[in-house]
Amino acid sequence: MEIKGLQHVNIVVKDVDASRKFYCDILGMDEKPRHPSFQLMGAWLHKNGAEIHLIQEDHATHPPGDISVDYIESATNELSSSRHFCLVIDDTDDLVLILEENNIAIVYGPVTRTGGLIQTYCYDPDNHLIEFSEFPK
Repeated sequence: MEIKGLQHVNIVVKDVDASRKFYCDILGMDEKPRHPSFQLMGAWLHKNGAEIHLIQEDHATHPPGDISVDYIESATNELSSSRHFCLVIDDTDDLVLILEENNIAIVYGPVTRTGGLIQTYCYDPDNHLIEFSEFPK
């Protein structure tokens, strides 16, 4: 057996429209059609090789978001060790401008790692932690 890739990340959200706005209007993802038999309230978003499935909270098995922000802020390890998913980007400076223009707080970074990888973190509207990674050219 060989893993060939990651097809999607499924996240539970309080408000599909608010999350769609964040991921599509702010981050630039596109919504893709779902099969008509898929009746759960949600949306499928994609951009290049990244795909995120949004599921409305009342159709899910658990509430949205990750562990409390207060807990993470009081932790002694850096935020990058927390549960998160990562989107690969091509321009961290552009990301920072987009987040600032939309009043979205950067909670960690940008930080340059060994080898030139740049990581930046923010939360989505439901407190899912997102890492944005720009790999060296």
